[in-house]
Amino acid sequence: MEPAVGERRLLRYGFKSAMDPNYDCRHVVEIEQEPRHHLVFENEYVRAFAVEIAPHERTLCHHHPNDYLLYVANGAEIISSPRDEEPKRFTYRDGECELSPAGLKHVVENLGDKPFRNVVVELLPRAGELRRGAEPEVSAEDRPEAGFEARTTLILHQERAAIFRLEIEPGASVEISGPAVVATPYENKLNPEALGDIQVWPHPVCDFAWVPANRRAVLWGCWEHTGRAIVFQIGRTDEQGYAVSKARTPLRSLRAAKKEIPRRFE
Repeated sequence: MEPAVGERRLLRYGFKSAMDPNYDCRHVVEIEQEPRHHLVFENEYVRAFAVEIAPHERTLCHHHPNDYLLYVANGAEIISSPRDEEPKRFTYRDGECELSPAGLKHVVENLGDKPFRNVVVELLPRAGELRRGAEPEVSAEDRPEAGFEARTTLILHQERAAIFRLEIEPGASVEISGPAVVATPYENKLNPEALGDIQVWPHPVCDFAWVPANRRAVLWGCWEHTGRAIVFQIGRTDEQGYAVSKARTPLRSLRAAKKEIPRRFE
């Protein structure tokens, strides 16, 4: 049986001790100093990292000082060697995600022949002040009978955050309520010129955007083919577990690069 989304499957042990020089953690660097963890943007609530470990390479031993959301965009078979523990071997698959606690110090080695790519969104202490906005919503005019559509899938739901996968056909759009991090770790890129005051931070591994609290942005399918994006919604829900508010401030266009859509879709 295949593991569920967000579930890691431990394959086997059988390594040397945690003092194996291949996974030496006597010297630990902070995550932003680890060369394969690229800090793309940060604010008072989150830090967003684009992570790519080349085939058969390993990271420095690094420290995760905050709770963090992990989304795997290109899976691999890896070894994770925590400090003072035995190395462990895992298989990660595209689309797996999890919320991990602060404090981990480890080395990660990619055993595969393809890059191990993932997105890490750290939850800084002030993220606890945020209240979650409404879930991503397909724009009302986007219907299958119109020849284009978008789909939103909840893939992780925790008290402090949620992760959604968006699949957007050319011409369709999805409304995203803040506070949220938008990431495009696949082939499609965000277009910073069409965002108004919703800023985009481009990076070769993954583009990011931040939608502030009580704001909405529209992510348009401006690619030549169906595009994918990942939305990390930050903040707690109310006592019943529902998003606290649906932002009604003016929409901001969160267009994507490559193909311009006629004005009639706006």
